[in-house]
Amino acid sequence: MKKRVLIWLAGIFLCCAIILGTSQELITSPMGLYDAAPPRTELPGWAALVDQPVPIRGRAPLMRCEASLIIDNLSNQILYTQNALEKRSIASLTKLLTSLVFVESGVDLSTVVEVTKEDAFESSRSKLRPGDKLSLRDFLYAALVSSDNRAARILARSAGMPKQTFVARMNDRAHALGMDSTHFVEPTGLSQENVSNARDCALLLNTVLKNPLLRQVASTPETTVQCVNRRRLYHLVNTNRLLRGGFQFVGSKTGYIDAAGWCIAARSAAQDGHDVTVVVLGAPSNTNRFRALSNALTWAYGLPLLAGSGS
Repeated sequence: MKKRVLIWLAGIFLCCAIILGTSQELITSPMGLYDAAPPRTELPGWAALVDQPVPIRGRAPLMRCEASLIIDNLSNQILYTQNALEKRSIASLTKLLTSLVFVESGVDLSTVVEVTKEDAFESSRSKLRPGDKLSLRDFLYAALVSSDNRAARILARSAGMPKQTFVARMNDRAHALGMDSTHFVEPTGLSQENVSNARDCALLLNTVLKNPLLRQVASTPETTVQCVNRRRLYHLVNTNRLLRGGFQFVGSKTGYIDAAGWCIAARSAAQDGHDVTVVVLGAPSNTNRFRALSNALTWAYGLPLLAGSGS
């Protein structure tokens, strides 16, 4: 009898050990089980050279901001760098990774979700009201086009995992992309503890824009979404006002809180073949943010095309 009990206890102990070891490596998602720590992706050549001096061709662009980076995606080279490794708060640039992790979770974008009072907490500038019901696709547009914080919270809580797990997944994904100076504590960018640098933000933007859906959303100048339970239409205008100017954008995202200053990450491709990613962090005003971006693109477009492997 004692021998049977010992065998039974040994079996329970073995099963518990297997379950414990497995749970440390896997997380449940709508798509099933996936690795908690995604494998590291290969970094583009420019990413390892940000700390090295960059020879400026011609007169440098005027960039009134705390940190910036200009990359030529065609040649995979850095054109201009300014404090690009300095860790800073990045405000709503956070939503780029929130959207990427959300889309990669495999949630059905036609799913209708209701805005709750918790979603609306300390995000008064949103057009979305508690009780509104919209599709997750519309919330995705609201998060990236008009930088809606309530929409970003809804994406995070609708991805099929607890908030803490979603944020952990954001950090795992950032690490896998080589964003080693980046850390997130929540999905909107309202917290000053969401930190990164210009190099990591450029990596993030270029990765997000490889996703066809996110590329489409992040380059949308304006759109209209409709509540399914109320007679309300919400007109969403992209926070990148240069989208309605003379530049052609592959995608972009703005950000602002007091601790971060005025920020933007943008990728623009011209008909002559230029393909440039620009990151502006800590501009002193909204005007200076867009002036820095415009100056960067105008300057980069004026340079001869460089041959290379691209990104």
